[in-house]
Amino acid sequence: GRGNAAVTALEDVKIKMTRPGGGKYSKELKEGENTDFILDLFGLDIPGFRDLFHKFPGEWRFETDIEICTVTMNYDGQWTNLRVLLTPAEEQRRSKAALHYANPALDRMPLRQSEKSARKEIDRLSYEIKEAEKRLPELRAQEREALDARKVAEDEARKKQAEAETAARVAQQITSDRQVMEAQCRKFQRALLKAQNVFVEETKKGIQERSDWGVSLQFLLHKFVPELKRQFPGVDIERKTFLEIADMLWDHHGRHFSHKVDFLGHATLVDPADGEAGVSLTSAIGVLDPIHVGKANLFLSWTWRYQVGPLLEALLDYARRSGLPIGSCFLWICFFANNQRIWLRQPQDGIAVFRGNVSKVGRMVCLLDKYHDSLYFQRLWTLYEMFVACVVLKLKVDVAIMEDGRLDLPDVSLRQLSQRLSSIDISIARATFQSDEDAIWKQINEVHGGADGITMEIKNLLRTMLSDLILDH
Repeated sequence: GRGNAAVTALEDVKIKMTRPGGGKYSKELKEGENTDFILDLFGLDIPGFRDLFHKFPGEWRFETDIEICTVTMNYDGQWTNLRVLLTPAEEQRRSKAALHYANPALDRMPLRQSEKSARKEIDRLSYEIKEAEKRLPELRAQEREALDARKVAEDEARKKQAEAETAARVAQQITSDRQVMEAQCRKFQRALLKAQNVFVEETKKGIQERSDWGVSLQFLLHKFVPELKRQFPGVDIERKTFLEIADMLWDHHGRHFSHKVDFLGHATLVDPADGEAGVSLTSAIGVLDPIHVGKANLFLSWTWRYQVGPLLEALLDYARRSGLPIGSCFLWICFFANNQRIWLRQPQDGIAVFRGNVSKVGRMVCLLDKYHDSLYFQRLWTLYEMFVACVVLKLKVDVAIMEDGRLDLPDVSLRQLSQRLSSIDISIARATFQSDEDAIWKQINEVHGGADGITMEIKNLLRTMLSDLILDH
């Protein structure tokens, strides 16, 4: 840059500059004369000329009677490969001077062994220099070819990027047009159905599912289990896992959907989204008992492997500790909120559904069966939900523990807690369905930086939340 590379001539000197492409410039300086570097030195300090180096990437050459300096400007605007060599004339002069003192024929004196060794080293180094100089033109040519090839590749990449952006805009417009057309078609279909059967249309409006509905904790505590017992007499519902309940209702285990029973009427109610029978349990509860459905204010992160009784007890304990009235605590729980008919017949984008719903709810509770060797830590979905909600979306996240796990908390030190959490590793966690597992791992590796960082974040989050629980107890 100007002002930080001044040149002072120690004797009369002529400097020659050759830029990439063959342009040549020269300047003579008198002894003691001062000048700034390249721009003033060659009279090039004119508007726009400071971009000269960036416009001519490649090798720049500066030469005096004694030395040759070469330096390369790359396409990123950085100087590299600085080399300073003697001119052939100066090298020859110095070689003759050295030989004068090492040549017995000139000095008429015998050489000592050390002088002979030095002479051999001089000869060897001179040979190495010459061999290296022979390679320099070829290497410089290869470097120029590589730089040119890089420029061509970058230009081609920019061209392809522009084409891709154009194609994306066209696709976006086509998608928008398609969505408008589909919306119009749906509008005409709804109007036709309403004209044909007003009763059916009014029924659809009454049961229309909203993605942000939640079921009240009061319903779960006081009506859910009695309704299941009425549907399945003689079954110990409290000791059944939600996976078992799912198989009792929908044949969930084989992912082959069928309504085995019409629990709460959810199998016969018509879903306005597609006009087919079968809605979510939350929608069915909203029709059956509307006061127990409302805008969700708590998202539950859990696993279907939990038993019904311990889960409901843990939610009640959490609501009491958090000061949440059970009548106005509406939980978004995937078991109830998702229409299982749709999810079991056709795989859905679970990650998008999760992020959309947890963002709308704004608060999440992570339900653990115990604080070490927990089922929660073995499931890929739950660990991923905790990381995204707390670290990525920065939502309010709490932890709740089932009764057996809470009983151990008062006797656990913070050191013991850290040791027992050390076994958590998201890389060995699993999801029930391979499609879910593949989608989550794609996010972990391509968006969130890999499993190790996520595992560390989860351990830190759990250590903080469980430490607070220990102190509370």
